[in-house]
Amino acid sequence: MMKQAVIILATIFGLVILHSCEEDKDVVLNMDHASAPAITSPAAGASFTLSEEQEDEVVFNLEWEAADYTTEGMPQPRYLLQADLAENNFEDATTIIDITETRTNSFGITGGRLNTLALTRMGISPFETGEISFRIFAFLTRASEHTWMYSQPVTISVTPFEQVIDADILNVPGSYQGWNPGNDNTVVYSLAMDDIYEGYMYFPDDDTEFKYALGDWSTNWGDTGADGNLEPDGANIEASLPGVYKLNVDLNELTHEFLRTEWSMIGDAGPDLGDWDTDIPMEVDTEFYDDTWNTRLTAIVQLGEGEFKFRANADWDLNLGVDNDEVLTYGGANIVVEQAGTYMVILDLSGPLYRYELIPQ
Repeated sequence: MMKQAVIILATIFGLVILHSCEEDKDVVLNMDHASAPAITSPAAGASFTLSEEQEDEVVFNLEWEAADYTTEGMPQPRYLLQADLAENNFEDATTIIDITETRTNSFGITGGRLNTLALTRMGISPFETGEISFRIFAFLTRASEHTWMYSQPVTISVTPFEQVIDADILNVPGSYQGWNPGNDNTVVYSLAMDDIYEGYMYFPDDDTEFKYALGDWSTNWGDTGADGNLEPDGANIEASLPGVYKLNVDLNELTHEFLRTEWSMIGDAGPDLGDWDTDIPMEVDTEFYDDTWNTRLTAIVQLGEGEFKFRANADWDLNLGVDNDEVLTYGGANIVVEQAGTYMVILDLSGPLYRYELIPQ
């Protein structure tokens, strides 16, 4: 898999739950007397100030007492480690991939892994301290009854550093860029490095055709039948109208989606943003587009005290807000305008992380 080094605050920590090929036997459980796992280390309130030197070093071992399903002959349960900001109460929990297959009772967390978790999923800014809660999720597969059990959470303090991370890329050659499968400016990204990609591309012309490739034409995918399924050496994919397109590709399932988007600002940070029902359209920054082939949009607006967000197609199904500083996430919090004035507002969808800027005019 081709990779491109990108300087970012971090990368997505890992959201995909993997499934083991091994299956537990069907069993009948009595859950009335079962006991949940219990974290024994680290201690609640432990504090970790991270540095680049610790990137590959295990900074703590998360250890727990096993779940007890009480039934004789019961196979060992599987465990997942989940994390969230302490204040979120696991409403937006991240599942850490690596222990999905384990039936042991410990997991070593490196400084780099904890750092990426803190920066992206938790929204903690570099060199600032935030609180992260962990819990253990125990379960049995193929059981005849519901077997999920959660430990009580343990909360620690984490201060991350600014990080340089690799992201997988998938090239998007097409008529808009000369059918060049080696152009690493026309790519979509997999921050989790799990063969699931996303990115935005600006197609300036009608009837743009494109495909997906791994750096050259020896490995490429198209969509024969235009049914959302990818086939090796398949037919060109066609976007009939010009515009900014959101591209999503899953090479695990060999599926893809593309959506034409028209981005706008909305909120109550007037005078130009008067309420949460009226959109201010944004335009493609064509000079930036010529340089990178990806997408940045701008608008010049008068802003006052208040809040706003970005959304696509005048609908809340696809909206961007803040999780930390200038990094945007889908469904994130409202962006607060702290000082009134006229601004060039930049929505930058050109990289693996989406960002915004407010530049006084």
